[in-house]
Amino acid sequence: METRSILLLRDFREDQRISMEVYGDHLLAALRAQEVEGMQFADYRPQLAPLTKRLPDRANLRMRTARYLDYPRQVRGLRADLYHVLDHGYAHLMQVLPPVRTLVTVHDLIPILAGRGQIPGVKIRRNWLAEWTARFYARAAHLIAISENTKRDLVEHCGCLEERISVIYSGISERYHPQATLDLANLRRKLHLPVSGWLVLITGDAFYKNQATSLQVMEQLWQRYPRELFLVRLGRNTAEWQALYQGATRKEQIVSLAYLAPSAMPDLYRAVDCLLFPSWYEGFGWPPVEAMACGTPVVASHAASLPEAVGDGGILAPPEEVAALAQGVERLWTDRTFREQQIQRGFAQAARFRWEETARQVLDLYRKLLS
Repeated sequence: METRSILLLRDFREDQRISMEVYGDHLLAALRAQEVEGMQFADYRPQLAPLTKRLPDRANLRMRTARYLDYPRQVRGLRADLYHVLDHGYAHLMQVLPPVRTLVTVHDLIPILAGRGQIPGVKIRRNWLAEWTARFYARAAHLIAISENTKRDLVEHCGCLEERISVIYSGISERYHPQATLDLANLRRKLHLPVSGWLVLITGDAFYKNQATSLQVMEQLWQRYPRELFLVRLGRNTAEWQALYQGATRKEQIVSLAYLAPSAMPDLYRAVDCLLFPSWYEGFGWPPVEAMACGTPVVASHAASLPEAVGDGGILAPPEEVAALAQGVERLWTDRTFREQQIQRGFAQAARFRWEETARQVLDLYRKLLS
């Protein structure tokens, strides 16, 4: 049997796109675990050119040069039967790759939609480089969308053909699971969290995470429960967050974690009592699924793909409705029976997302394209 080569094209490590690293690492491992005859899987990691390394890091000049000049030059020397671009931000590689043998995973259209004013609550300057790169989506032999919502966006906003898009959900790592015996007090001490009290977690620092609403939710709850509730925030200390934090009435009940190693994330989910995730937009939404898998109930917005990710495993409300989101958090805290029901529903929903199933569907697509 002839062996066909599939090359997975990764991001620059310097891009520091953690979600893309998770996707690439787990997909490649799951594909290799399938032990498929007649297919050979490899990945390629681009390197900064020596001259690019010397460029200043102002206005993202170094990474833009690497992305749009270095990577296409390096790809010219690669050979495979099928190319899989794992990050849609590198779809422009089809300038030098054969489009009929190139597959692209599209995770979201956030920079494009936000720049066009298509995401409620968010407005940024148009990202012309992202829009230029998006023109290549329709050239690919096939696209993987990580949610039905992303597929709809590709058809509506990028002119892609529906029949050339497959929705294949990402999985979550097996390390996200409930702990049979949990010493909550010691776990919280290890993470430098309050040992007592009810802890509400928010994650991420991107502009679409809607942290202003998260803080408004907490302000409402603090009015009724001034001492018992704490907000735990994981994310960089951005200017936006600093402005929000300065306006908070109970700064002493906000715990900020600038960084946590991915291996420690399951412990963080287990250490808190609830994940609050009112994003304006998500391509999929890993944190709610990861939290549910760990036994942590979720209150999230019903925007974009989040109803697909959360299902009935969490409480969903409009991202701008502070009172509804606050009511969801409060009910999880005050109604133990309801909370346990949500935890069990969360387990069932999170179980749908496994890398083995992702790899199986991706393999079927590879076979189709290679034939």
